[in-house]
Amino acid sequence: MKKAFIIATLSLACTTGAGAQEVYNMVLENATRMVNSPRTSFTQTRIAQFKRTTLLYLKSKALETMPTVTTSFLDTQAYWLSEFITLFFDQIVKDSKNRSADERKARILMFMEASLQNPLFHDEDEETTLSYIKEGSEITPFSLDTNWELAYKYAKEHLK
Repeated sequence: MKKAFIIATLSLACTTGAGAQEVYNMVLENATRMVNSPRTSFTQTRIAQFKRTTLLYLKSKALETMPTVTTSFLDTQAYWLSEFITLFFDQIVKDSKNRSADERKARILMFMEASLQNPLFHDEDEETTLSYIKEGSEITPFSLDTNWELAYKYAKEHLK
């Protein structure tokens, strides 16, 4: 009986752990799959590489700077990162037919500002955190050190 209780408890613990970081892991796995797929377009690969880099930075920096890193924290940031990227491309690519080049550029700058104005860790290593901005040719010109939930809200507010 005692042995069955221990096995049941361990099974429950393993099951609970498997669901942890569900959103984070799903977004990371999808991004990694796209980066490694020979069928993915160049643009899709660059977007996926940004997501992958951002998520790996996020987890690494969180483990380095926070006393405890909850799965909820990682899942929330992964979710809002995906929402932010989707909103960005909806506004820049899909709606570009109805906008002038200047309006499109202003929207890109607003999204960059949303990322820069909402740091998550206040990381001073700008060579790393701003690497997607400094290149100047990135399709995802955002800081890795971003609170993605706040950046999304900032962008939505400024799109009104």
